[in-house]
Amino acid sequence: MERKMRNWMALPICVFFLALFISVPSSAQTIAGPEIRIGAALCISGHGANVGKREAIGTQAAIDVINAEGGVYGVPLKLYLEDTASHPGEAVTVVRKLTGDHKVLAIVGPHYSSEAEATFPLGNLLKIVQICVASSKPGLSAANRPYAFRNTLTEDKIGDAVVKEFKKRYNIKKVAIIADIKDAVSKSVGTGVLPAAYKANGIEVITGDSPVTFLTNDAQFMAQITKLKAMNPDGIGMGALGPDALNIITEARRQGMKQPFMSTAPIMEGNIAEIGGKAVEGTLSGTIWHMSVATPASKKFIEAYQKRQKTMYTSEYTEMPDYYPVNAYDAVFMIVEAIKKKRVTNKPGDLAADRAKIMEYLTTLRDFKGVASRGFNEVGDGIKDVIVFEIKGGQWGPVK
Repeated sequence: MERKMRNWMALPICVFFLALFISVPSSAQTIAGPEIRIGAALCISGHGANVGKREAIGTQAAIDVINAEGGVYGVPLKLYLEDTASHPGEAVTVVRKLTGDHKVLAIVGPHYSSEAEATFPLGNLLKIVQICVASSKPGLSAANRPYAFRNTLTEDKIGDAVVKEFKKRYNIKKVAIIADIKDAVSKSVGTGVLPAAYKANGIEVITGDSPVTFLTNDAQFMAQITKLKAMNPDGIGMGALGPDALNIITEARRQGMKQPFMSTAPIMEGNIAEIGGKAVEGTLSGTIWHMSVATPASKKFIEAYQKRQKTMYTSEYTEMPDYYPVNAYDAVFMIVEAIKKKRVTNKPGDLAADRAKIMEYLTTLRDFKGVASRGFNEVGDGIKDVIVFEIKGGQWGPVK
């Protein structure tokens, strides 16, 4: 009888340990290989080099953080970085190389909408996820389902928020628009986003359907500013990248114009606030993250970014992160979440299936908790909040 009691007492202990064994996640046993390959197609050279380098640092910083915490079930991530040279044709070559030669699971990048217009259709043919972290031309992800994603906010949403503040701040009743007709996102902002936002907010566009135009990296803007000055608008909207916006405003001040300027996220690249001085004070823009609104998650990112920056790309343009490397940082974490949730195997024979799993997970990701990211909407664009910024005291800061 006593022996039977001991046997019965031992049974629950056996059941407990059996249940414990069964409950241990099997995910750790499904990750194969010595490394998990993540690709990055970023503009390390060309006119977008400064921002592309920041994105590369942000991407690597995410990998540093994840690997320091044990990788993915003990398997480290490895970044395969290729330079698009800020050119659509080279971006296509890079995506092919990352997909076919390096056999990465997913790609962070490219940067520009003009690059994405070339690489997104290719990504669908190759069946590999690309997560742009800057492209913001409206409709681009929607036209390239299901493998195209953009962890950024489209310019129409940013434009409306900034225009509302522009009108309120400067009592704007009529505006003129100057637009780059070479760069895809700048052209979209100047010919589509801003005109629609102005009209929706009751502001007259005195340039009509024909904004004053220029080409990316034009050497001077004397003729364009002379035209704008003659129109005498209350304010000026720009479809431009940061370096060109700086030159536009500088020339306007040289010609005696005092009107305020505004645009959307692209003008916040290129250190316009730091370089422009008093000429650019009061310029408005909008974006989804800035160091001045850092949360605890942001502080962890900033620390990882600055640590990696010291060994990767050391220049005055890469010392401080902006929203581009934040988007890249979050993109890596979203890919890793997909790897875990969808039980990606990382086996060479499962590469196509693993890539499809990542796409499927990102397609329905709506509740991600990133530094400045919550996932993607139904057309593959980032779910984010808009923050309106102004240049004040030589730096961008949120409008109070």
